[in-house]
Parts: sequence; C-alpha cells; structure tokens
Amino acid sequence: MDGRNYGNGASKTKNFFYKINLIIYFMGMPNFWIENLLPKKFEKYYNIYNIINNGLIFIFISAELAGFYTQTNLTEKQKSEQLLYGLSHPILFTFYLVMTSHKHKAKDVMYDLVVELKKIYNDLEVEQQMISKLKSTLTALVSFCVMSVVFYTFDAILLVIRTGTCFNVLILVWPDLDDRSNMAYLVRFVFYIFWWIFCSRVFAMYILVISVLTCLSHQYKNLLSYFYGISEIFEEGISQEEKEKKYEEAFRVGIKLHVNTLRCTDDCRAICRGVFSGQIIFNITLLVVLLSQLVSTERTIMNLIAAGITATAILVSTGFFMWNAGDVTIEASNLATAMYFSGWYNCMGSSSVRIRKMVMLSMMIAQKPVLMKGLGVIVLSYESYVTIVKSSYSAFSVIY
Repeated sequence: MDGRNYGNGASKTKNFFYKINLIIYFMGMPNFWIENLLPKKFEKYYNIYNIINNGLIFIFISAELAGFYTQTNLTEKQKSEQLLYGLSHPILFTFYLVMTSHKHKAKDVMYDLVVELKKIYNDLEVEQQMISKLKSTLTALVSFCVMSVVFYTFDAILLVIRTGTCFNVLILVWPDLDDRSNMAYLVRFVFYIFWWIFCSRVFAMYILVISVLTCLSHQYKNLLSYFYGISEIFEEGISQEEKEKKYEEAFRVGIKLHVNTLRCTDDCRAICRGVFSGQIIFNITLLVVLLSQLVSTERTIMNLIAAGITATAILVSTGFFMWNAGDVTIEASNLATAMYFSGWYNCMGSSSVRIRKMVMLSMMIAQKPVLMKGLGVIVLSYESYVTIVKSSYSAFSVIY
C-alpha cells in the first residue's frame, strides 16, 4: 500500500498546522494549538497584550458607530464608506469573538483531525494535496483582504493630494473631517493602527475556519483511501482464513475512524455555525452597500479599484467557506462507495455473512448526507454560493 502511512502521529499535517497556529496567534487569535506555541512566560504577557488590544478594538468600533451621530456633513462617498465600515466591522469582530469563545472545543477538534486520526492512518498523497490547497487558498484570501485595506488607504492619500483635504480613511466620532490640529492627526493615526490590528484578527479568524474545514474534507478523502486500500489484504500471501480475519479487523478500524470523523464534523458545525450564518448575512449586506456606493459616488479609478478589491475579498472569503464546506459533503458522499469496494466480496463461508452485515450497516450510515448549514437552513455548497451572490444583486435591484 504505497504512499500510505500507519501509526505515525508526527505527520506533515501536524507541522503545517503548528505553523498556521503560530501565525494566527501573532495575528491576535488565542492559542488554538494542542501544545504551548511559545514559552509560557511569553504567552502570559502576550495574552495580556491581546486582551488590551481587544479592548482598544471595542473602543475603535464604538467610535465608528458614534460617528453616525456626530459626523453629519459628509459627501456621498464618505456616507457610503461610513455605512460600509459601520456595518462590516461589528459583524467581523463578532465572528472573532464567536471563534474565541469556542477555543477549547476547537483545540479538541484540531487535535483529533491533525494528530489522533493521523496516528491510525494517513495517506501521504492526500496529505500533500491538503497542504498544497491550503497554501494557495490562504495566500489568495489574505492577499485580497490586505489589498482591500491598502487600496482604501491609497484612495484617501490620493484625495489629500488632489483636493488638499485631511487624511481620513475612517470616519470617527472625533475629530471632524476638516480638523487640522496636531491632536486630530494623532487620533487619526492611532485609530488607523487600531484598524490594522482589528483587520489582522479578522484575517486570522478566516485562516482558522478555512484551515479546519479543508482538513476535515481531506480527512474524508483519507477515509476513502483507507477503505479502498484494505481490499489489498486479499492479495497478500496468507491463508484465506487469515485474510478474512485481517480484513474484518481492518474494516472495524475504518468504522472507528468514520465515527470519530463524524464526531469532528458535528463539533465543527457547533464551532462554526455562528460564523457561517453571519458570513451569509455579511456577504449579502456588504455587496449591496458596495453596489450602492458605485452608483452614488464619483467613479474614479481608485474608487472602482477599492470597491472591486473589497467585493472580491468578500466573495472570495464567502466562497472559501462554502466551497470547503461543500467539499466535506462531496467527499463524505463517496464513502459508502469506498466501503462497498473495500473487498468484502472476497470473503467466503460463515464469515462472509457476518462481514456483509457489518459492511451493509456501515454503508447505510455513510449514505446519510453530511451537511454544513448557515442560518439553520442554507446548505453550504457550490450551488448555494451562486444563489447567495445572485441574491445580493437581486436585493440591490429591489432597493435601487
């Protein structure tokens, strides 16, 4: 059974997820890893630093929301951006808080997916596919998210150069947009730094969710490989009785792997349910706001680029959620077929009846659809992603 690994918990997956957890830890997420990422003393002080930053982010978002009452003399473009930030930032920070509230359960899921299940069986080819997919997916996601923030910054800088106005990326409760005092510039700069700290937490949250979903879908691929692989037992140079006994034991191990994978799937649903639901609402709402922004504001190159990059970042983040969740459903749906072709038909005599019953019951369980849902009713899949994007444009058409 070439390309497969039994009984080795020190996998590439474990090393890769250690690096991911270290990155998102420095981006502001709690330690979701199964061990200490850094020396305990450093983590203690760094955790205090993160708590302080979370408090500052709460002040930052409050200052933005209060700006709706104090900043009334705004252009159409500024009103649109104020609405965009005022809607998106509280929703995104809620995502972050939801994920941090599930810290301990997320640790358990990650341990099972990354270490425990890999100890029993790990297809090295599937593992490499997962790592390659995550590298490309996360690079694309973070690139689009960072570009959306950078282009809004460039847009504000160009506005300063062209019109001589103050540098205002964010619209806060204070200072006024035309205030040119040193204190006003200092406050703008400080809150701009808070904005980047806030964004780093949001990016980290997306990295975590997408990484767990990708690992889960490839765990089902791992199961497919396992069940197809145990048919090779009947090609070994041992007696028929020994083959049947070895096959039955191997199939029971596969059942245990399947049960544990289903448990991990249920835990993922519980952890990510709020984020899935919120992302759907976030996608529809923000796309409507961005489309209205394009209609009501001056269509300069920087405006179009900033809006386009932001819309792409929203669509890509929602897409990666729904595509990877859909992959879980697709890979799980193939499991019954893999069980069928696992080699039970090579068994003979009395053991054949017993093994057929075991395989049939396992297939019945595997045929139950494994679904990830948002808002309790929307199944996360490729088809529903297209529907959500269309719904965003339909909602915009109704409003305008």
